[in-house]
Amino acid sequence: MSYTRLLSLLLLTTLFVSSPAQGKKPHVVIDSRGVMRKATDGSELHGFGVNYSLPFAHEYRMVKQRGIRIEEAIDRDVYHMTRLDIDLYRVHVWDTEISDSLGNLIQNDHLRLFDYTIHQMKKRGMRFIITPIAFWGNGWPENDEPTPGFSHKYGKADCLTHPEAIKAQANYLFQFLNHVNAYTGIAYKDETDIVALEISNEPHHKGTAKEVTQYINTMVKAMRKSGTQTPIFYNMSHSIHLADAYMNANIQGGTFQWYPTNLVANHQIDGNFLPHVADYVIPFANHPKFGKMAKIVYEFDPADVGTNVMYPAMAIAFRKAGMQLANQFAYDAIDWAPFNTNYGTHFMNLAYAPAKAISLKIASAVFHNMPMGSQKQPDALLIDYPNDLTQWNTPEKFFYSNTTSHHPINVTALQEIAGCGSSPVIQYDGTGSYFLDRISNDVWRLEVMPDAWWIDDPYSKASPSAQKAAVMHATRNMCIELPTLGKQFTMRAINDGNHFSATVKEGAFTIRPGVYLLSNRAESLNMDITQTYRHIRLNEYVAPASDLPNTALWNHTPAEQIAGQSVNIQFTAVSPDSILAVKCVTTLNERWETLTANSTGANSYRIDLPNDMPRVGLLQYRIIIETTTGTYTFPSGEQGDPWRWDNIHNPVYTLRLSPKASQLVLWEAENDWEHSYKTWYPTVNLMPTAQHTVSLNIAFPELPAPDVINPDKKSYAFKFFSGHRLNGRQHEITEKKHLMLKVTNNQPTAQPIEVGLSDKNGSVAAARVTLKPGQSVYSLPLSALQPAKYLIIPRPYPDFLPYETNSNQNPIDLSQTETLQLEVMPGESPIVNIDIEKIWME
Repeated sequence: MSYTRLLSLLLLTTLFVSSPAQGKKPHVVIDSRGVMRKATDGSELHGFGVNYSLPFAHEYRMVKQRGIRIEEAIDRDVYHMTRLDIDLYRVHVWDTEISDSLGNLIQNDHLRLFDYTIHQMKKRGMRFIITPIAFWGNGWPENDEPTPGFSHKYGKADCLTHPEAIKAQANYLFQFLNHVNAYTGIAYKDETDIVALEISNEPHHKGTAKEVTQYINTMVKAMRKSGTQTPIFYNMSHSIHLADAYMNANIQGGTFQWYPTNLVANHQIDGNFLPHVADYVIPFANHPKFGKMAKIVYEFDPADVGTNVMYPAMAIAFRKAGMQLANQFAYDAIDWAPFNTNYGTHFMNLAYAPAKAISLKIASAVFHNMPMGSQKQPDALLIDYPNDLTQWNTPEKFFYSNTTSHHPINVTALQEIAGCGSSPVIQYDGTGSYFLDRISNDVWRLEVMPDAWWIDDPYSKASPSAQKAAVMHATRNMCIELPTLGKQFTMRAINDGNHFSATVKEGAFTIRPGVYLLSNRAESLNMDITQTYRHIRLNEYVAPASDLPNTALWNHTPAEQIAGQSVNIQFTAVSPDSILAVKCVTTLNERWETLTANSTGANSYRIDLPNDMPRVGLLQYRIIIETTTGTYTFPSGEQGDPWRWDNIHNPVYTLRLSPKASQLVLWEAENDWEHSYKTWYPTVNLMPTAQHTVSLNIAFPELPAPDVINPDKKSYAFKFFSGHRLNGRQHEITEKKHLMLKVTNNQPTAQPIEVGLSDKNGSVAAARVTLKPGQSVYSLPLSALQPAKYLIIPRPYPDFLPYETNSNQNPIDLSQTETLQLEVMPGESPIVNIDIEKIWME
C-alpha cells in the first residue's frame, strides 16, 4: 500500500467523531466523495442482498405454529441465499418485540433467533445492514399483539416527537449495540460484518428541519456512546422536503427504497415495466453535502410483477445512481413461502419462485461487476422482456432465468451454470432451477430443485388457508453438453437420503431433485463430499417435500380467436398422482364433441378442434383429467364423475370465435377498470349509463398533480394491459386502421385527452383528442399516432420518482401492442367530467 493511499485512509477515519469510540479503528471508511471503502485495503465496499424477517412477527408465528424449529428453518433459507450469491442482509428489527416502554432490551426468543441468523449468515460470508428500530407493530397482516415496546406505547408519530419516547429510543439503541450476540460472542457495536447502521425504518417526519436534525443527532449520540465506529445512515426516501435536515445531521449516509410498480395490487400486474426502472433519480442529488454521503438501498422490489426481468434492470439503475449496498424486500421463509402471507405483494423464494430467484442471482452479478456511477449496461447482461428472460454470460459464468438460445461465450472456461428452462448446454424439462458448479478440473456438482408451480396468483389476497405455490419432486429429463464432461460421464448422488441413479447416454439422462457429482472419470467421484465449496458443503441440499395438494391446470388458450381458422386449446396440467387420460368436452351451437388431448411435452397438452368446428359463436368447453386416484374437471377443479346426476359444479371455459371484421377491443369500462393501473381518487368511478351499459366517470373540480416534483403539471391517467385479450388476434392488428373511443364529455367546454398504445418493447405512440361536449365516438387513424412519453403508472415509491419517461428509441410495432394508456389533460375549464365507455381497434 502506497504512503499516499495510507494517508488518505487515515484521514477518512476522522469522519467518525465520537469521543468514547476514538480508541477503536473503523472497519468501513467513507471518502470525500461519499464512497464506502474497506478500511483494510481501501477498496470499494459493495453488497447485494435481501430483507428477511423469520426471527420476528408474523412469519415467526406462522412457522412456529407449523411445529417447525425456527433455527432449522433459518438454516434452510440461508443456504438458498448463498446459492443466489446473496452476501448482504438487512432487517428492520421489531423493536416492539425486544424492548420495554423505557427502551430496555429484553432477552427473549426473538432476540436470540436474530443472533442466530446473524451467526449463520456470517458463516456464509454475508455482511449486514441493521435497522434497530422498525416502529411497526408485530401484526401485519394480522392484528398487532400487545407488545411491551416503546413503539407500541407511543406509535411512530409520537416516537419522533415525544420527549419520553425519544429518551426510550436512545436508551434502546445504546443497549442494542452493546448486546453481545449469544452465538458469535461479539457485541453489535464491535461486529465488523455490520457495514451500516440505519437508525430507524421510514420515520415520516412532520416537524421542522431543526427539530428533525436534533432528533437524528440524539439517536446518533446514543449509538456513538456505545463505542461503535460503524457508519450511521438515515432514511432519505421519505419527507424529502426535509433534505437539509438530513444533510446537517451527524450521519454518514442516506438510505433509499424503490417500489417502482406501487404496492398491494392484490393481483399480479402484467406488461413491460422496464421503463419504470430505467433510472433512479434523486431530486437532491446535487446538494453540496449529499455528494459526501454514502448511499444505500434498504428495500426494493417490483411488487406484484411476476416476470423475471426487473431485478437486473434495477441493479443497473442503482449502480448508475451511486448505490453501494442494495437489499431486495423480502425473501420468504421456505417453510411458509407457499402461502405468501408475510408480504403478499412480494414473492421471493428459490424453491417456489425459481425463475425470479435466478433473476435475483443475475442482479447480484450485475451489482458486483458494474462500476459504481457507470451509465453503461454490462456487456454480459441480456434483458429480454418478450421472452421473459434475463441472462448473465461471461467466460466463467452462465446464468439464465428462462429458456435461452444464446450460447455461453466460452464454454470450455465455464465454472458455474445456474438456470431455469433450457439452454444450448443444458436441456431440461422440469420447472425448477438447477445449478452446475465446476469444483475441480474433471468434477462438476449438479444441484436440481423440485418442480415449482404457481397454483394460484401469488399476489392475490393472502390467507393461511390459500396455498399459492407448490413444489413436486418428479423424475425429469436432462441433457448436458459440456466439452469438459463429454458425452459419457458418471453420476453420483451425494445428498442425504438420495439413492437415485441413472445411466448417461450421449449426455442425456433422467434426474430427480438432489445433489450429484458428475465426471467422465469415475474414480474422481470418490471424494470427500463434506468438504466446503464457496460457502456450501458439497453434499448440502435443501428442498421442501412435495406439497402439490391436488391436480391443477393452467389454461393458455386465448379467450378470443377468429372463426374459420385453425383453433386449438392449449394447457398445462400437473398432478400429485399419475395422469391416465386427458379429454376435452366442447359445445358450439348445440354441437357436442369429446376430444382427446395430445401431450406436447412435460405436463403440456394440446387439443386441435375439427376443421369444420370453428364457426362464429361461443365455444364452451371443460377439460377432464383422469388420474390414478380420481377424475378432475376444470375449470372447477372438482373431483368426481362430471356426469353424475347430482353434480352442481359445471362452470365452463368460453372461447369467443369472432368474425374476421369484428372489433378488436382494448378496454371496456365494465370489465376492465378493476384491473386497470391507476391512482385511486373518490371521484373516479364506474357508473351505469342510460343505455344499460357502464362507463368510467372521471370527475375533478381541478385535475390533480401526479408528479410531486413538478406540481404545476396537472393530469389524470390510467393504463390497462390488453395483451391477454389480444393473444388470439395479434396477427389482425396490422389489418386495423383506426383507434376508436366512445366517450361522453359532460362539460360545456372542450376537454383534451391523449390516448396511446405501448408495445412489448415499451415503445409508445399516441394521439391527442379534443372531446367536444356530449357523447361521441372518435376515430383516430392508427397511422397518425406519434411517438409519446411512457407514463409511469402504477405510481412508484418513493413518490419523487418521475411521472413519465421517454419510451423505447425504436418506433412502435403495432403488431406487438399490449398496453393502453390514457391521460386527461387540462382544458379550457379546470373542471373535468367525462365518461369513457370503450376503446377498440377497427
